[in-house]
Amino acid sequence: MPKQLKFWNLVKNEEEKTAELILYGSIGNDEYWDDISDKVFKQDIENLGDVKNITLHINSPGGSVFSAVAIANTLKNHKAKVTANIDGLAASAATIITSACDTVRMPKNALFMIHNPITFAYGNNQEMQKTVEMLNKVKNSIIETYLNKTKTDKETLSELMDNETWMDAETAKEYGFVDEIVDEEVGKEFVENKLIINNMAFDISKFKNFRKSKDAVVDNKKNTKEVKMTLEELKNQFPDLYDYVLNEGKKIGKEEERERLKAIDDIGVNNYSELIENAKYVNPMSASELAINILKKQKEEKAQKLQNIKNESQDNFIPPAANDGTTHGKKEEKQFMGLDIMTIFSKMNKKTEEGK
Repeated sequence: MPKQLKFWNLVKNEEEKTAELILYGSIGNDEYWDDISDKVFKQDIENLGDVKNITLHINSPGGSVFSAVAIANTLKNHKAKVTANIDGLAASAATIITSACDTVRMPKNALFMIHNPITFAYGNNQEMQKTVEMLNKVKNSIIETYLNKTKTDKETLSELMDNETWMDAETAKEYGFVDEIVDEEVGKEFVENKLIINNMAFDISKFKNFRKSKDAVVDNKKNTKEVKMTLEELKNQFPDLYDYVLNEGKKIGKEEERERLKAIDDIGVNNYSELIENAKYVNPMSASELAINILKKQKEEKAQKLQNIKNESQDNFIPPAANDGTTHGKKEEKQFMGLDIMTIFSKMNKKTEEGK
């Protein structure tokens, strides 16, 4: 069985009898959210003991409806007062959780969105009809959760869900989804299909009305001040992120090193083991850099061979006969000179054969 993945973080303050629950990112995962995960979440909340207040920080595009319902019911049944802070985005299934909280606080430019439940299905006509019936039941269940929180009737809520409605804090408060508007702003930016809000990026390509909603207009110029942080500060403040980046870096490094060594082996040369050993382990370099070094080495070796041939030809040099001014003397000189040239070519051919 795969290891259960927690998508929540819970911190308790013993002295003040309070706790903070952080839900950032997608809620649940159908592959891992099962009865065991449900029990783990409930157990975590129960282990808080006698706390008076639970503060929920949420920044989420939604996720599993069933995960959200389980969280909402667990929080609603706890005796502590639960206050939800929407730290950027509460969309889709995330709104089920906020609607189960006693108080919901939202910055004035944060985003809130409700829509109809979505699923993927295949099959014949009867099977598809069953899927439609199931989705309608899920929708009605979500509406009942909203009714317990909002000041809005069932028909209006159904219409808002049908239209995939995006809201700012004021609109969400008018409908009763939000109790308090926080006088502060969160940084948000829209890049291609990614909504970057409060330093988290969410893929919103599946939401059809985001671009059309006036409440979802994103100011790319606000709250984009660069924040510099040392490695030690990152490790202390965001240990999970630090570990994730570190492990990903190690993983990528191992893959790149395997590819580098394989590329060197693929060069397929056998006479330069010293250069290859150096490139692999002593002074690590890419296969292309090693190939250049091998070519340089080959060039040096050829130059040295030519120099050796030249030196040997000088040692075996046969001087031409003295020219007495006769034609016979010039003929002999040509013969001797020809012999010298042939000697050089002979040795060059011999060296070439030896180098093969």
